[in-house]
Amino acid sequence: MKRLLMIMMLYITALLVGCDKEPGWETMQLLDEQVAEIRISAFETWDEMNGDPLLSFKDEKAVIAFEEAILAARKKPDDAKRTDPNYDVMVIYAQQSPIHAIKLWLGEEGQESVFSYGFKDWGEDVYVVSAKHTDRMRELILPEGR
Repeated sequence: MKRLLMIMMLYITALLVGCDKEPGWETMQLLDEQVAEIRISAFETWDEMNGDPLLSFKDEKAVIAFEEAILAARKKPDDAKRTDPNYDVMVIYAQQSPIHAIKLWLGEEGQESVFSYGFKDWGEDVYVVSAKHTDRMRELILPEGR
């Protein structure tokens, strides 16, 4: 009986690991550190992040909302990125860690949004996040969620 259980556990583990490598399921990554702040700036250029924030979120609920959206975003073909992004998003960690720079194409209400890492040397892949996350980000970024 233990042998059968062990075989089943190995099979399930192999199945889960195999599913994790499926194209389209790769997600964005953040450091394994506490996020202290999310800064949102208007997009200006691809070469650098806009250092003049429009918004700064330090409260736990807002920070978690952005963390969840970023970590849930799934890699998609580059054609999802057709125009310049709307925003630069800077993830600031509590420790003296590097800042995570992310570009955001904020979708309309009920639509997906698109993220990419902030600098081309980090890769030019895009990551799509669900309408649920878009709606929450819109509530935080835009006046009255518009």
